[in-house]
Amino acid sequence: VSKLAGEGHCRSFWHVYGLETVALRYFNVFGPRQDPASQYAAVIPMFIAAFLDGRPPTIHGDGEQSRDFTYIDNVLDATLLAARADGVAGETFNVASGERISLNTLIAELRELTGKEIEPIHTDPRPGDVPHSLADVSKAREAFGYEPMIDVRTGLRRVLAWYEERR
Repeated sequence: VSKLAGEGHCRSFWHVYGLETVALRYFNVFGPRQDPASQYAAVIPMFIAAFLDGRPPTIHGDGEQSRDFTYIDNVLDATLLAARADGVAGETFNVASGERISLNTLIAELRELTGKEIEPIHTDPRPGDVPHSLADVSKAREAFGYEPMIDVRTGLRRVLAWYEERR
């Protein structure tokens, strides 16, 4: 609700005061430098840390929940494109990869990338957890030419390499 209210404030400031604003909705951003031990840690750094430590990652639920994971370079690209675009003031755009991947598939990718056959621990689902998210990025594509360039697998390889270099 607070994010939606913020988007409304941005739109209002554009219409009332002429202050050019663009709201970008980032979906499940991942990349190097995320702290897997943070209380706000995203699932990808937590899973990578578990694999590198040789311990099973924890999945809340059956692992079939899915997310539109977005590599940080895509986010940076979209942000710069939106900042430079004409005719987008007051608008809101989704920034994502535009593809959905389940947590089970994410684990399978990490198994393949690390060469480690680690099985996750499944716990009870989190109350209120959204089962699936998938962003429609067509508005950003049409308005300012956003095209996600780094897919999830390539992003995972890059993040994994970054964590391995720092171990």
